[in-house]
Amino acid sequence: MLVAEQSVTRAGLRSILTAAPELRVVSSFGNPKKAIEASREEQPEVILVGTREGLTADAAAAQRLVSVNGAPGAKAILLHPAETSVEVSQVLTGGVHGCIDPAVDEEQIIRAVTTVAMGGAVFLPAPKVQPVELTLAIDGPSPAEASLTERERAVLGKLARGLSNAEIATELFLAEATVKKHLTQAMRKIGQPDRLRAGLYAYQHGIFE
Repeated sequence: MLVAEQSVTRAGLRSILTAAPELRVVSSFGNPKKAIEASREEQPEVILVGTREGLTADAAAAQRLVSVNGAPGAKAILLHPAETSVEVSQVLTGGVHGCIDPAVDEEQIIRAVTTVAMGGAVFLPAPKVQPVELTLAIDGPSPAEASLTERERAVLGKLARGLSNAEIATELFLAEATVKKHLTQAMRKIGQPDRLRAGLYAYQHGIFE
């Protein structure tokens, strides 16, 4: 589902996404409030949300759309880039699965939507990591205390970019089962129960490859 106040953005995204055989645009709206009822009826897997007011307004609109009054099973992508790792932290802890600049190329947009639909998180373009600004929103040992191996750090870094296990395997020249093993071990060491929190942990600790 597309929910974007700017008609040019809506039209452009619809054109890009309908061209991808694996994706289907169920509906599009210019007003987030009007989209809530439709999201409840259509239960889309992914909702792309963009207001004219910036990241905070986008996140608030997305949270309403995926609330119990809308489509609680949907994953939201904000149509506004996250500039810093602090914004990434705020977005992820708010239940949103990523941010993309609608100006990125078509393949990146399709890949982002597909990745989020599969349970990943995506931030395009990549935000600047600013360790000085970070205030940890989740508990966990530092990477040094967790004794992460080089391979575990590499897998976490790719996860923080929103890559799926298959994509991480391709980039690191590993079998997908090996990636899953390293990720499971890394998540156990850093005390994070799911991929989103592990990705947030990686952002907060500057593990971003």
